[in-house]
Amino acid sequence: MAKAEVAVQHHSAEELAQVLSFYDFTHPLKAHTRLYGGYSGSNYRVEDTDGRVFVLKLCHSYSDEDVEAVASLMAHVRAQGVHCACAALPRSDGDGHTLSTADGTPCCLLTWVEGKPADKVMATGVVAEKVLREIGRGLGMIHSVSAGKEGQFRTYMQGGACDVRKHISDEYAAALASSADVEGHDFLPFYEAQATQLRIAMSTAELPEGVLHGDPFLDNVLVDGVDGSLAGFVDFEDACVGPLLFDVACCACACCFRQSDNALDIRRLRALMEGYSTVRPLAEAERRHFVAFMKLSMLCNCAWRFKQFNIDHREISECRDAHRELQERVLSLEDDICISAVEGVLSRLPKE
Repeated sequence: MAKAEVAVQHHSAEELAQVLSFYDFTHPLKAHTRLYGGYSGSNYRVEDTDGRVFVLKLCHSYSDEDVEAVASLMAHVRAQGVHCACAALPRSDGDGHTLSTADGTPCCLLTWVEGKPADKVMATGVVAEKVLREIGRGLGMIHSVSAGKEGQFRTYMQGGACDVRKHISDEYAAALASSADVEGHDFLPFYEAQATQLRIAMSTAELPEGVLHGDPFLDNVLVDGVDGSLAGFVDFEDACVGPLLFDVACCACACCFRQSDNALDIRRLRALMEGYSTVRPLAEAERRHFVAFMKLSMLCNCAWRFKQFNIDHREISECRDAHRELQERVLSLEDDICISAVEGVLSRLPKE
């Protein structure tokens, strides 16, 4: 399912210029274009008088603290020398990376990444395995960044990683139980059974931790439109510190199922994991729990879609069944043949 083409609200050039005055941005504002994306923000391509291009991101339904937490992680990744991810830029006054618009919406200024969404490029005929090998390598680079000092950055239990904390804590289950709109829905018993497995897997102690993108789907990765080479990861709203396996397993499940039949493509998985392993080989514990994390990461995304379109935004009736695509992926990963195929790919990868 492609990301909805939504812009939450429009802002005038004057409003944008006021925000940009807090950053290293040469005024006056030369040009601005509204970009389209999901429900979480309004994004603008902005160009200053010197011809430099940035993205101004206005984050709806997020607190100032949440936006600063994400921005500081993005800046940390860039400071560690990783350039395959967009970065948040600091305010000119040195007071963090974020500020609020006149209406109280938190925002931040990001580096511009020139490229096209990976899913759209693959749809044009660029070899999927080449794109996925590049994505794997880039994700491995992000995962090679230090997680900083203890308490320096938010963890998955504070936010990000597709709200996995809400499934660990039963917050999400309580939201389902309190909604008359989904009473008796066939998603409920599926979710209850899978959430139990999620809590068990997330309690695994020996998994390496680091910086997570948190939502590494194809539409959050930009690549060259001709040869598929990696331009950079974008949309870091779910960034946090947590088990690296969450990110790489999520990427595998998000990117390696074919659009045509929603079946796991082992050639894609092999390419993704070979690219990843050239930078960061999996730990033995990560290999053992890989399938479980593929399932739980997809459950988080599946559950988000279900609640978004069956409870929070029921008016978008054409998306009521958007969760079923990911639900099918979770269930397919319980098939012995599918599990063996995944384990076969992992067994051929270089070890630590």
